[in-house]
Amino acid sequence: MKTRLQILAIAAASLAAPAQTPEPAKPDQEHTRAAAQPEQTAASLRGVLIDAACRDFSRYNLRLPPQPLPAPAKESDTKPAAGATTASGITVDARTMDAERADAMPHQVADLVSRQSDPTCAVKASTHAYALLLPDGRVADLDEGGNTFADAAVKADPQGRAMLAGQGPGFKPTVIVTGHVQGSRIVASAVKIAPR
Repeated sequence: MKTRLQILAIAAASLAAPAQTPEPAKPDQEHTRAAAQPEQTAASLRGVLIDAACRDFSRYNLRLPPQPLPAPAKESDTKPAAGATTASGITVDARTMDAERADAMPHQVADLVSRQSDPTCAVKASTHAYALLLPDGRVADLDEGGNTFADAAVKADPQGRAMLAGQGPGFKPTVIVTGHVQGSRIVASAVKIAPR
């Protein structure tokens, strides 16, 4: 009973006490608080544009040149079979061979290679997220806006257009990124391919 009375007394005292309101901030305090936060200035970073979805970010792999395009198919590979063909003990007649080739070869289009990822982290047509390889070997991802700027820069570059059309290999262009660095991410406001 004594405990209940003490709780009721404390509750009554808190209700009877005037509510305390915080003092409004003085103008000089607001100025001090704003000055304490450093203003970020945009930095220009120079590096190599790579595919952020790459699986191997080892220094050795990142320094490798992009994979070249495969050699064009030999004319003998695309000619229809003249007669029966034997491989591993199985003989297939010419008509069946032609029918199988007709079914298997249409997907071998010129830009097929550009739509596959490159193990050296080169930018390809399948690249949707970009990263910047800095001169000291660190890798920084670009934010969504930076990915948009990088995509536009790749499409504006002649080598990038050739790669997208399947007429050139993936590439690792040197770029200048303007933006703010936040940890291992760059909030980019511009991405431009550096002149060669």
